[in-house]
Amino acid sequence: MPETVRVRRWPTRLAASSKTLDRIGTSPWLPISVALFAAISAVGVWQALIADGYAPFALVPAIVLDGGLVMAPIFGLTIYQAQRAYKQAAALSRSEARKTAIFDSALDCILTIDHEGRITEFNPAAERTFGYRRNEVVGRQLADVVIPPSLREQHRRGFARYLATGEVRVLGRRVEMTAIRADGSEFPVELTITRIPLDGPPSFTGYLSDITERKRAIEKLQANQDLLDLAQRSAGAMAFDWYIQREINYWSPEQEALFGLAPGTFDGTYKSWKKMMYAPDWPVVVDAIKHAHQTGEVTAEYRVVWPDGSLHWLSTRGRMFFDDEGKPLRMVGFTSDVTPRKLVEEELRRSAALLAEGERLSLTGTFSWRVATDEIIWSDQVYRIFDFAPTVTVTLELIATRVHPDDMPLLFEMTERARGDGSDFEYEHRLLMPDHSVKYLHLVAHGTRDENGQLEYIGAVQDVTERRLSEEALSEVRSDLAHMSRVSSLGALTASIAHEVNQPLSGIITNAGTCLRMLDADPPNVDGARQTAQRTIRDGHRAADVITRLRALFSKKNVSTELLDLNDAIREVIALSRSELQRRQVISRVELAEDLPAVMADRVQLQQVVLNLLLNATDAMRDIDDRPRQLIIRTERDEGDHVRLSVQDAGVGLGPQDPNSLFEPFYTTKDGGMGIGLSVSRSIIESHHGRLWAAPNDGPGATLSFSIPCRPRVD
Repeated sequence: MPETVRVRRWPTRLAASSKTLDRIGTSPWLPISVALFAAISAVGVWQALIADGYAPFALVPAIVLDGGLVMAPIFGLTIYQAQRAYKQAAALSRSEARKTAIFDSALDCILTIDHEGRITEFNPAAERTFGYRRNEVVGRQLADVVIPPSLREQHRRGFARYLATGEVRVLGRRVEMTAIRADGSEFPVELTITRIPLDGPPSFTGYLSDITERKRAIEKLQANQDLLDLAQRSAGAMAFDWYIQREINYWSPEQEALFGLAPGTFDGTYKSWKKMMYAPDWPVVVDAIKHAHQTGEVTAEYRVVWPDGSLHWLSTRGRMFFDDEGKPLRMVGFTSDVTPRKLVEEELRRSAALLAEGERLSLTGTFSWRVATDEIIWSDQVYRIFDFAPTVTVTLELIATRVHPDDMPLLFEMTERARGDGSDFEYEHRLLMPDHSVKYLHLVAHGTRDENGQLEYIGAVQDVTERRLSEEALSEVRSDLAHMSRVSSLGALTASIAHEVNQPLSGIITNAGTCLRMLDADPPNVDGARQTAQRTIRDGHRAADVITRLRALFSKKNVSTELLDLNDAIREVIALSRSELQRRQVISRVELAEDLPAVMADRVQLQQVVLNLLLNATDAMRDIDDRPRQLIIRTERDEGDHVRLSVQDAGVGLGPQDPNSLFEPFYTTKDGGMGIGLSVSRSIIESHHGRLWAAPNDGPGATLSFSIPCRPRVD
């Protein structure tokens, strides 16, 4: 008998079905239906999962066969879900592939981090930029990899604040910051951080761009802009744009400022522009506009009147454009304030006029000489001095036609020396004019070199004829005074001179008597007489030397300079004064420098000065009884290639009067003195381009000194 199926607590409908089964038993088609259903379902699943196609016919056996109404929805849903899962997996796979391609090929650095700030992705661009391999940084803290040490703590605080509060400060924004490479070098980057929209703990993606080159470009661009702005401000060149046919003139605020206007106050009309012009300069502007109509080139300099009434010079440069009919259409350009330049030019014109007048009055002209080309440029005054027409081309040969024949060697020497070392030069020469008059010229020149190393002299020529004639007349007067002073001074040395002469004369007389006695002896003492005669000759020379020195000091002759040893000249004066110094109980100490260079001077005049200084020092000590009457005569080198003589006494000193008063004419502190000795002495020293002065000693007395150059200076 058929098997009965027992099912407890099933729903009523299922229970009814069970009863039916119990009644009819198991269907004989069930195994066949199950087998067909499994096969067809397998085909459907294969189509869904492998062939990527939906196969609804797979449900037909389940529907047709017994029991299909229950199994069809279940298997259909399963197949559909399998098909959908496959499509989603395929789409995800394709998305991952695209993401990987973008991630790997991106030019910017892409980094991802988790909620702990650890790096989870590091694309190839990041590897190239930061110098790390991906496997070296994944899992490490972002701050320790790309953030400089000085900014890491700030980064950590900001990240922790976001995780704790959700406060957004940098998410979704472009931020410029400093990053650090593996080698420790820092560089600027632009960073954008976004949160990855996934469930669970937050994760983030960072996009970084190395903006080093952009920064440099911006800095360079800014620098160029700054230079442009600076150039415009420095030059004061401001833009304008004048649409002539529409009578509209566009000005920048800086252009308005050139006219003294506030920004935005110019109405752009021709009438308003003309009103600001300085009336006397309006014809210049009109001529410039006419010229622009002909050539298209705008060039004008004119004055404008500011609202406050002040005048300002402006310079306009630009272009005029024309329409198809050749009519003026538009004028654009720049205007600059040239008031300072115009003031300088005016001052230069005034200075040039004053210089020309000053040259004329002072008989001084200026010149330039380019040595390489022998190009010579004279001022008008030099032409007047040489008596040449201003149109004549100046050459060295032309100059030589005016130079005095006796001074030609000096001219040749000067030019050759100037061509050589390029040093400054100064000399005097004479001109022999066509009327046979003689001019004395004083020339000074300074050598400079241009950027190519070419030598050029800039100098001045002065006609010193009147001065030379005056100096010659003054020299004659000075010579007369000096002679008178010498006679006066030598008069005070009469006893000393007589002693100096008597000594050799007495020796001559004594030696002559001795010589006669030796010759009268029997036998004659010839050897002794010979020695005595030699002493007689020596004493005769001594007497002759004294007379020679006296004649030199007493003589009245023209000044004659020579190269002399100052020490020798001083010794001669001391020899003449020795007896007088001894008579006045003066202790003299002579300190003459051994390395003293020779000086170019007049021997007699210098000896007169030395004699005056010795006599003044001796007179200053005549009433001194409480200390030695010590006189120190010293020579030494002085500054500036000079030599110095000092005469130091232990007398009464200078007193309360000004030391310079000692050298004034007719000033004297001695009874019976004339007051011309020191005055003449200073005049002599100054004629030798030196100076004479007096100074108090640290102790008693005073020191009178003079200093003269070793080589003569050309006046």
